Amino acid sequence: MQRNLSSVTLKCIFTVTVARFPRNSEGRLRDFLLNQDNYTSRDRPVLDYNRTVYVNLQMQLYSMLDLNERDEIITTASWMTLSWRDERMVWDPAAFEGINLVVMHVDEIWTPKIFLSNSLTRDSLEVISPDRGSILLTSDGIVYLGAPVLQSTQCPLDVRYFPFDTQICPFTFVPVNQYYQHVYLRSELPYDSSSIESFEWNLLNVTVRNWVIPLGDNFRGEPDVFFTVATVCLYLKRDPNYYITTIIIPSTLMCLMAFVTFLAPPDSGERISLGVSMVLGLTVFQLLIADTLPTSSKMTPILSTYLTINFILACLVVPLSLVNINMAYKDNKLKILKYRWIKALFLEYLPCFLCVTPYHESVGSEIIPVDSYPVNNDQNEINTLEGPSNEIPKKNVKHPVKSTIPEDHVKSSNKVTYDSWPTVFIKYYLHTNDK
Repeated sequence: MQRNLSSVTLKCIFTVTVARFPRNSEGRLRDFLLNQDNYTSRDRPVLDYNRTVYVNLQMQLYSMLDLNERDEIITTASWMTLSWRDERMVWDPAAFEGINLVVMHVDEIWTPKIFLSNSLTRDSLEVISPDRGSILLTSDGIVYLGAPVLQSTQCPLDVRYFPFDTQICPFTFVPVNQYYQHVYLRSELPYDSSSIESFEWNLLNVTVRNWVIPLGDNFRGEPDVFFTVATVCLYLKRDPNYYITTIIIPSTLMCLMAFVTFLAPPDSGERISLGVSMVLGLTVFQLLIADTLPTSSKMTPILSTYLTINFILACLVVPLSLVNINMAYKDNKLKILKYRWIKALFLEYLPCFLCVTPYHESVGSEIIPVDSYPVNNDQNEINTLEGPSNEIPKKNVKHPVKSTIPEDHVKSSNKVTYDSWPTVFIKYYLHTNDK
């Protein structure tokens, strides 16, 4: 008796539940599509085995999270959209209250197995996952699958023209063990490619390419075994403003400051210390920016070569300053100036190129002939003439060169006029060699 009462009670509850929650049109449509005879999600969505399933792939990039230049890894966030036609998922909208679109789960119907061949992480290896995304199914059998994807892929970089470089990062999609006669994958251009967000990189263009690749000798008994490959390429251009203001301009100014030391007189004693300070400053500067420059064993950036040249030039300032000081305070003759072509190069052509007064003009405007030197008999003067009136003692006066300038062009003076020592030294040397 109790058993009969319990069964009656369960029947009443079930009847009340069914009456309270009736099956709607969308539920009946799902049952109609998924409960067909001999239907399985493992079979290709074609009624004829010889037909090909064309899968369209579209990658809408909306953010570039990182581009690791040292490891050549790009991390992006994009929205992946796949579309194809399922010939078994077709219905009449009039039979289901005009429903033309229904939402399905990824694992309920057939989906293509596509992976990203140049992916570096397990999560981004498979494009389609049951854990993410949903399927939109239309009444004519068109399937739309959209899912957000976070991808870390290999991106070969060409840093030769850093920081004025343009990089190409490919994304290669391949169907898993599907011949092109069964599944033909083709990529499409995104609707909008200007929505990428990155502070260092600018997206120039997005291109797609599709081709068919043979499997080679993997299946020797199948000569016509091919599979399709879809590639999406991102063209990225670096913004060089940061590197210009923090690397190029400071290093150039420090190199120029090293050469400014030649403007100091040789007897000032500050040339060597200033040159060494510039070399130490460039050394510390290169240590600070070492992590900023990309490292690559295949090629060296032009910017690294430029910084190395700046450092070498700054280092050359110190030995050149020593040579200049040695020339100014030593009575050795410059043997290299005995060649006429070297005289013409350094004393005539090079001064004109550097906007400096040539040698023959400076000689004509500075030298006073020996015969025009006046004699001062004052005992307080240092330069006292002891010999003949046309000679000047070697102890007091360096050997000036006798000028060929007419006497009417030479200004007379009551005191003896002397040139600076480097000028007198070079003039004297050239005068003795010409003889």
